[in-house]
Amino acid sequence: MKNLLLPQQTSSFLESLFQNVSDAILVIDKSGTIIAVNKSFERLSGYAAEELIDRINLCQVCIGMATCSEEMTCVECFAHRQKMPAFEMFVRAKGGEEFPVAASSTRLPDEGLGALVLILRDITEQQRVERERHQRQLTNYVIQAQEEERKRISRDLHDGIGQALYSILVGLRVVNQLRLEDTVMQHLDEVKQLTSRTLEEVKNLSVELRPSALDDLGLVPAVRSYLKRFEQTFGIESELTVIGSRRRYHSAVETALYRILQEAMTNSAKYADTDQIYVTLEDQDEQIRLTVVDRGAGFDPEHLRIKGTGLGLFGMRERANLLGGAVAIDSAPGKGTTIDVTIPLDERGGPKHDRSIVDRR
Repeated sequence: MKNLLLPQQTSSFLESLFQNVSDAILVIDKSGTIIAVNKSFERLSGYAAEELIDRINLCQVCIGMATCSEEMTCVECFAHRQKMPAFEMFVRAKGGEEFPVAASSTRLPDEGLGALVLILRDITEQQRVERERHQRQLTNYVIQAQEEERKRISRDLHDGIGQALYSILVGLRVVNQLRLEDTVMQHLDEVKQLTSRTLEEVKNLSVELRPSALDDLGLVPAVRSYLKRFEQTFGIESELTVIGSRRRYHSAVETALYRILQEAMTNSAKYADTDQIYVTLEDQDEQIRLTVVDRGAGFDPEHLRIKGTGLGLFGMRERANLLGGAVAIDSAPGKGTTIDVTIPLDERGGPKHDRSIVDRR
C-alpha cells in the first residue's frame, strides 16, 4: 500500500502513536539508562519524563521479573536478552508503591542504537480479581467438603450408633420382663433411661449435622422441622411464613439458606434476648428471599465483633455471595434485628449467577 503521508507527517504520526497508546512504553539504551518514555508510563510510574530520561536506570524502577520458581528475581534479566514476547515484572513507582505489570520486550536493530523497548500493562486489578476468584473457589470447596462430611457423619450416627443403641434398648426391655430382684430391676431401669436419653441425643446430633428432610423433602419441610427443635431447645417461639411456590431448589441453594437460617436464629437466641422470631421464605420466581426478624436487643452493625460459634456474619455473606446472592443486616440497639437474604434463581431453581459451585443435584 502506497504511503500517503509525507516524511514529516509520518514522524508526527508515529510520535502521536507513541505518546497516546494505552500501554506504557519504556525505552532503554544498552547501559540500561532510560532514554524515552510515553505518557502512559508517566502515569503508571508517577515520574515525569524529564525525571526519567537520561537520569534513571531501569533497575531503579524495575524490582525484578517473575519466574516459575521465584516471584521477583533479577536472574537472567530480560534486559540482557534480544527479545521476550511475554513475561511479568514488577515496577516501583516514584512514591515507593510496587505493582505487577504484564510485559514484552524487543531489541531494536543497530540503526536504533540497539535500544530495548519495553511495553507494560498494569495487572494489579487483574490479579486482585483472580485472587478473589481463587478464594471463592477455595471457600466453595471447603463448604462442599464440610457438607459432605456432615452428611457422612450424620448417616453413620443414625444408621450405626443409633441402630446399635436401639438394639440395646430392645434387649433391656426384654430383660426387664424377667423376674429379677428389686435392686437389679432399679439398676436396669436406670440403664434403660440412660440408653434412651443417649439415643435421643444421637438422633438430635444427627439431625443437627445434616437433616435428612433437607435432602429428602426440601427446604420448607427442613425449616419447619428445625423451628420445632429450636423452640424445644431455646424456649423461643418462632413463626414461619411461606410465600410463593414450594418447589425444590438446587441443593447448594437449599443448603446455603438452611445454614444461614441456623446461624441467624442461633445468634438471636444467644445475644438478642428475644422471646419470638419471625421467619419468611418467599419464592419470587427469579429469586428466593429469606428474612429472619427478632424484636430483641439489636446491635450496631458498623461496630459488630463476630462472636458466633458457627458461620458468623462473614460466613453467612460468603455462602450467599458464592451463589450470586446477598445478605443485608438491619439492626440498631434496642430495635431488634432483621437479616434479609436474597439469591437470584434460574428457571430450574438453581443459582442464576454460578460462582464456582458444582451441580450436585
